[in-house]
Amino acid sequence: MSYQNQSDSDHLAIIIGPPGPENLINSVHNFAAMYNISLDDAWTLYIKSQADKFIEPDESGLSYFSEIFTDILGQDVRVSEYFFTHYVQTFSSNGQLLAKVKDASDRDPYLAPAIIFHSRNILDSKGKTINIRLFNELNRDILQSLLLLLFKVAWVHISISYAYESKRKVVKKEMS
Repeated sequence: MSYQNQSDSDHLAIIIGPPGPENLINSVHNFAAMYNISLDDAWTLYIKSQADKFIEPDESGLSYFSEIFTDILGQDVRVSEYFFTHYVQTFSSNGQLLAKVKDASDRDPYLAPAIIFHSRNILDSKGKTINIRLFNELNRDILQSLLLLLFKVAWVHISISYAYESKRKVVKKEMS
């Protein structure tokens, strides 16, 4: 199957942890109190505003995400949009998958904002969808380290999903 045909299901997921430095934590608390919203909502607004800033094209027509992905992948790419969502009760506040935390008292559920890039929105210089597998483990580690610094967060989890095919419905035939 060509990369173009897989572009609706292939994606890069960037799951964002809680604020890192104390001054950012205080800013989120102050923002939440000022606007009478929850800490999760305040943090979501911060991450969404950062993502919006990084997707906006500059004078040359490239976004920060385009420039970052170009540098990491070693080829010209253009990132046109992202999908913003949350991972609910999947991660603890320290970045561990809840399912892997054996002691229930150590589970601190965290509403984790996530920025999803479908491969159809990451195009090469010829306008073709990139192979999402270019974000191999090393490239994901580099992106993770960079986003930890840029977003000033406690942790970042990055994964890719590709070659997904939905299961076909199996119909049982009745025996006569």
